[in-house]
Amino acid sequence: MPIHELKEQIARLPEQPGVYLYFNVGGDTIYVGKARALRDRVRNYLGAYGSDPKTDALLDEVVRLEVIVTRTT
Repeated sequence: MPIHELKEQIARLPEQPGVYLYFNVGGDTIYVGKARALRDRVRNYLGAYGSDPKTDALLDEVVRLEVIVTRTT
């Protein structure tokens, strides 16, 4: 997924806590993370793009992003 498309999708993410999953072109889950604020956490990846080769490699593979909103107690 081009970075500009990922940015558009991130802008629509909820600020709620939850789990986020990155998928590659084959439909495989390539990363699972958790966050107290989904939009902020996933947006942090874009801030690191271009400065961290490991993050760049991950984001270059992402073709789909899914989130699961969870409740906190």
